[in-house]
Amino acid sequence: MKNQLILPQLRCSFEKELPDSEVLLVAGGRQPASKWLAQAATQFPVWCIDSGVDICRMNNIIPERLIGDGDSATSQGWSWGKELGIPVEVYPPEKNLTDLQLALQTVGSLHGEAIVVVTGVWGGRFDHAFSNIYSLKGCEAFGIRGCCADEKEVLILLKGKDSVVIDTATCPKVVSLLPLSSECSGVCIDGVHWPLVDVQLHDTLPYAVSNRPSQLGTSITVTIEAGWLGIYLCWDEKGLNTK
Repeated sequence: MKNQLILPQLRCSFEKELPDSEVLLVAGGRQPASKWLAQAATQFPVWCIDSGVDICRMNNIIPERLIGDGDSATSQGWSWGKELGIPVEVYPPEKNLTDLQLALQTVGSLHGEAIVVVTGVWGGRFDHAFSNIYSLKGCEAFGIRGCCADEKEVLILLKGKDSVVIDTATCPKVVSLLPLSSECSGVCIDGVHWPLVDVQLHDTLPYAVSNRPSQLGTSITVTIEAGWLGIYLCWDEKGLNTK
C-alpha cells in the first residue's frame, strides 16, 4: 500500500492509501529555489501552468505538459514550451476557470486519481492563493490528493478520517492547523510545543496557528476525525516576500 508523499524537505506518511500517479504542477507565483525544484522534478512528472514555463526554462527542467492562456508567461518562455513537442493546452484569457483549475481537471481526466504537488503557488495576491488552495481541496471530488509546497512553505491537505506523520529534515519555524471546512472535529497534533487532543476547530475562529515543533525531534503527527484541515509549515518566515 502506498501511503507516503515525499518532498525535498519532508516525508508525509498517511493512514489512508494514496494514489499511485503523481504530478508536480509548476505555477507562476513565487519561484521555488532552484535546488528544491530540481530535486522535486526528479521525484515527480512536471507540468507547467502558464508562466510556470518560465520557471522551468530558467532551471533547465523539461515539462511533460503545458497548460494555460499564456497571458503571464514571457513570449520566449511560451515559445520554448511549444517547441518542446509536448502536449500544449492553450485557453483564451477570458474564461471561467483559472489555469490551475484547468490543470487539475486535466490531471483528473488523464490519471483518474493522483497526488498533485503545486509549487509556484505562494506569494502575490491573496485572492489567487485563496482560489488555489480551495481548488486543490475541491478536486478531491475527482480523486486528487494535493499539497502546495516550496522550500519555504508547505500546506498539506488532510480530510477526515485520516492521520499523517510528518518527518522533516530540518525543523520548521511555524506549524499551524487551518480549518478549511466549517468544523473540524477530533483534531489532534503531537510533536509540537502546544499539543492538541481531540479538539474542534472552526473556520470562524482559526486559533491553532503559530505553533512550533517540540524540542524532542522532527516528527509531527496530526489526526482528524471529520472535516478538512490544512497543515501549514514554514521554514523561512523572513523570506516570504522574496519573489
